[in-house]
Amino acid sequence: MKSKIKLPKLTKKTFPYDFYVAHWIDINSNCTWENINTIKQYLPTICISVGWLVSTDNNCYKFVSDINFDDETTIGDCGNTTTIPSQNIIKLKKIKLW
Repeated sequence: MKSKIKLPKLTKKTFPYDFYVAHWIDINSNCTWENINTIKQYLPTICISVGWLVSTDNNCYKFVSDINFDDETTIGDCGNTTTIPSQNIIKLKKIKLW
């Protein structure tokens, strides 16, 4: 039999950050020996990250993807953080959660 767990309430008031899908460019590197013609074809990697945008200071976008709660309404810690330099962001799309 499953026990009933009371789910915490996540609202704009308890967690005042917007949720985004971020497309961004990352460095692509390789530590193996390769032919120069292969190396010339390399491109940066396009990445997609999702999460709450918690800060845009110091020319960076800072996202968190996971949160936990101390009780039903108090945010505890955040996890799965991603910090992306502003110049690496290609596209941001806000996702309405509430």
